[in-house]
Amino acid sequence: MGTRTSGTAIRAAVFAGALMLAQVASAGRVIVNSDEWTLDNYGFSLAPSSTAAFAQNLASYMNSNGGACNLLIYSDNLGFIGSSLNSALAGAGCSVTHSTGAFDLATLSAYDGVFLGGRQYNYDADVLTAYVNGGGNVYIGGGTGNVANEDSVWDSFLHAFGLDFGHSYTGITGVFPISGGNPLLNGVTDLYFDNINAVSLYGNDPEAQIIGSFGDNGLLGVYSGDDDSSRINPAAAVPEPASLALIAAGLAALGLRRRRMS
Repeated sequence: MGTRTSGTAIRAAVFAGALMLAQVASAGRVIVNSDEWTLDNYGFSLAPSSTAAFAQNLASYMNSNGGACNLLIYSDNLGFIGSSLNSALAGAGCSVTHSTGAFDLATLSAYDGVFLGGRQYNYDADVLTAYVNGGGNVYIGGGTGNVANEDSVWDSFLHAFGLDFGHSYTGITGVFPISGGNPLLNGVTDLYFDNINAVSLYGNDPEAQIIGSFGDNGLLGVYSGDDDSSRINPAAAVPEPASLALIAAGLAALGLRRRRMS
């Protein structure tokens, strides 16, 4: 009886430890553009090769787990519905869905990445936060002027990931040089922006950074949550050292028991 109980306890400890490890998931990525015109057909026309490279980099960056690429464009804004953007995303091997309907975790979780900008429709900051914490990826284009307090609406989500939108508008317009080591900027030398919502950092999150700017105004911001184990599903927890020791001890005891039985 004692041996059977001990074996059951060991197996339970191993299973619990494995479950805890399985629950620890890296957060997804958040990309913030100070303006929507960058990915509009007009933006593509002013910096064609760089904008095409940026769009294809976005597709790759949001398809972080590899395999089939499925993207949701949750917007009817001009910066998201143009043929140039959709052709670039399709050319990168992504299937693109346009919808402004349901906005719940089950719906978003069917996609590797979600594009948002302009009118929010059924947008919910808590749902979007949970989506990213579970590994989903988000791109938001600002500066649309389609809604009052546009910056505050998006900041209800962005602040959880160390990013912030400034007030619309700054009047900053033009094709600006963009360069840097971030993979989003591979092959990118310049991009178009028109009357931006400047992007800045919020708090001190080490995973958040500004990757493009004009003077003191941030043009592009990124939260790269790949290795940030603190942003996980709220139901999950990072195993404590004592838990890891219990897992190791359980595995060792289970292996010893099997050797004695063989």
